[in-house]
Amino acid sequence: MRTFETMPGELNASIISSIINLVCPQCGGSMMEFECQGKCGRNWLPEWEWAVYTTTRCHASPHRRLPGGARR
Repeated sequence: MRTFETMPGELNASIISSIINLVCPQCGGSMMEFECQGKCGRNWLPEWEWAVYTTTRCHASPHRRLPGGARR
C-alpha cells in the first residue's frame, strides 16, 4: 500500500477522490462498485464509508439548532 504524508482529513479526501474517479487508491487499478479490478483486488467500501463518515462528522456544527429552537 502507498504511504501518504497528509494533514488530518486529507487522506480521507484522497481516498474519496480516487474512489469517485474509479481508481484504486492502493494500486491505481480500475474500480467497479468499490472493488479494485486491478492487481490488489481490494474492496474499498469500508474505507469509503469511514472516510465519508469522518469527513461529514468534522463539518457538523456542534451548535446546530434542533426543531423547537433547542440547541444540540
